[in-house]
Amino acid sequence: MSIESAYLELFSERITLYPPASTDQYGKRTFSASGVTACAHLVSDRSLTRDQDGREVVEEGKVYVYGTPTVTNDYRLVLADGTEPIIIGVDTPHDQNGAHHTVIRIGSS
Repeated sequence: MSIESAYLELFSERITLYPPASTDQYGKRTFSASGVTACAHLVSDRSLTRDQDGREVVEEGKVYVYGTPTVTNDYRLVLADGTEPIIIGVDTPHDQNGAHHTVIRIGSS
């Protein structure tokens, strides 16, 4: 079950998520031309954390996404102001009814 519709007004920002399309021989990724737009709430909170490989990185904040769109660390995230922060990690909190919302931890690019 997703988050209740009464909470939608708290998610006042818009983000766009682009899935990865391919990776070249040097590890450079290309992304799909069409993305998924979602309602989100941005929170700036700098902290030291670990990425999926266990390296220490500076987390610049979190993007709380309304619902549970498909997103991984390989996606491209574009904020409403056009910036493209790096996705450090993705969490999907659950309640007694299942997946609730999505939290994307971001770093600076």
